[in-house]
Amino acid sequence: MNIKSIITCGMVIGMAALASAKDYSGAELFTLDEFQYGKFEARMKMAAISGTVSSMFLYQNGSEIADGRPWVEVDIEVLGKNPSSFQSNIITGKAGAQKTSEEHHNVNPACDQAFHTYGLEWTPNYVRWTVDGVEVRKTEGGQVSDLKGTQGLRFNLWSSEDPNWVGQFNPNQLPIFQFINWVKAYKYTPGQGENGSDFTLDWTDNFDTFNASRWGKGDWTFDGNRVDLTDKNIYSKDGMLILALTRKGQESFNGQVPKDNEPQPTVSSSSQAPASSSSQQVFPPVSSSSTTAIPQAYAQPAPAKVYHHTVNAKGARVKGNERYRVNFKF
Repeated sequence: MNIKSIITCGMVIGMAALASAKDYSGAELFTLDEFQYGKFEARMKMAAISGTVSSMFLYQNGSEIADGRPWVEVDIEVLGKNPSSFQSNIITGKAGAQKTSEEHHNVNPACDQAFHTYGLEWTPNYVRWTVDGVEVRKTEGGQVSDLKGTQGLRFNLWSSEDPNWVGQFNPNQLPIFQFINWVKAYKYTPGQGENGSDFTLDWTDNFDTFNASRWGKGDWTFDGNRVDLTDKNIYSKDGMLILALTRKGQESFNGQVPKDNEPQPTVSSSSQAPASSSSQQVFPPVSSSSTTAIPQAYAQPAPAKVYHHTVNAKGARVKGNERYRVNFKF
């Protein structure tokens, strides 16, 4: 399912109108396509100051709409108050009555101090989380059976207004940045993958340029979030995709891209779709049920796609003057 098929043009009000009313700017990157099952890996150095959320997650568009439809989501979230761990979670149920299963996992070096390879595997029978190739959690049955339909891959950087969840926010510590070196997506092919695995590599993105046929840039906000998510805080520089959290009006990245000691994976022409050069810019309360330790050929560029005020917090179309009030601390 392609997210473009559910986005329509026109003026919207209500929640979308908030998308220029806040004092801070964050960012959200999302795949234009959704997937039914698969494996997803990203090599990242996460952002973290108290009060923030730096994430990678799978999400079914429209889950947050309270009309009886199911909520479908799988999370990796680094909470700013404790960047030496991340929170894994499955969210099912319905908007306003979500079922969650949070667990926390230690990471060394801390998530904001070094690059790590984060992985999500989603099959009909289990969801599995890995860091640097090490399994830190595997959930079978239960909520997994409620993950019906498709999900897109997303990354975002924002600030929650709930200090019990993420800590007290200090704007004097801004700006902060989440660095994504590469992303891999695998199809679910039971027993037919490499060495008999259940996954076959579909595509790799090294972010040498911004691939507008694969990715969209969020431009929205939601209740409980003190930032507006904006396309102005997503950058591609030196083979790195950068998400920023800044003060409003100070959207930029003028710093040094951190070095990742792991070489980037090879990208074949079949997995590197047409890219956009327009983003190669010159820049002016949650419980923990367990803790797991973790060891240390391009086509003609096309303009980047940015969706302005037609979708809400996680991608669903905003209808008329509705506002969705959802607890996004999960």
